[in-house]
Amino acid sequence: MSLRLAGVCAAILVAVAATGCREGREVARLESGGQAFVAQCAVCHGVRGAGDGPLAASIIAEGRTPPARLDAQRVASLGRSGVRQAIETGAHVRQGSPMPVWGPHLGPEWIARITDYVVAMPEVGETARDRVDRYLAAPAGTPPSGRTVYVTYCSSCHGPYGEGDGFYSPEMASRMKPPRLPGEVLSAFDDEQLSQLIRAGGGHAANAVTMPGWLYTIPPGERQALVGYLRSLAGTEKARD
Repeated sequence: MSLRLAGVCAAILVAVAATGCREGREVARLESGGQAFVAQCAVCHGVRGAGDGPLAASIIAEGRTPPARLDAQRVASLGRSGVRQAIETGAHVRQGSPMPVWGPHLGPEWIARITDYVVAMPEVGETARDRVDRYLAAPAGTPPSGRTVYVTYCSSCHGPYGEGDGFYSPEMASRMKPPRLPGEVLSAFDDEQLSQLIRAGGGHAANAVTMPGWLYTIPPGERQALVGYLRSLAGTEKARD
C-alpha cells in the first residue's frame, strides 16, 4: 500500500471513529434526556408525548387547555428554539396552558437534553420505543405499574433508580438533597408508614420537608404498587440498551 493510500485510509478511519463518537454522545444525551422527559413532562404529555399523561384528564376536567401532543407537526411548528423556550420559560403557546416554568428548576443543561429528546421523539423507531418500555418495566415480582408510577412521580427528585440524583439544576439539588432510597431510608418504614409518607408528604417526616404529598394525585392502587416497587429498589438493576 502506498503512503498516500495509507494516509487516505487513515483519514477515513479517523472520520468514521469521530462520527461514531459523536453519535455515541448523542445517543447518551438523548437517553438521559428521555429519562428526564419521563420524570418531568410525561405526567402531562404522556411517556410518548401523546398528551395522555396521568394528569391530562384532570386538567381537561378543570376546563384548562389540554397538554399538547408532541407529534411531528407540532414539534416542527415550534422548532428547537420554540421547544426549548416552552420548557425554559413556560411560554404558553396556547392560552390557558398549564405548562410550568422549568428554567430555574432544571437549569440549561437538562433543558437542552429534554429539548433534544422532544425534537427527536416524533421520528424515533421501534428500537427507541422498546428502550422506553424497558426503562419503565417493573422488576420481576413487583406490581406491574409500580416502576412507572415511581419514574413518573418520584424520579425527578430521587433519580431513575433511587440514588438521590434527580434531574434538577445543581443549585436546586444542593438545596433539596433527596436521600438515597435503598438501604436504611426504606427500612425505617413499614408499608403503611411508607404509604402514609407518600400520601401526606415529607412535612410529616424528619428531614424530608421538601417532599410533596401525593394524596390527590396518586390513586390508592397505584400508591400500593409504588410501595411494592420501592421495597424492591435495592435489588433493581438498570435496564440495558
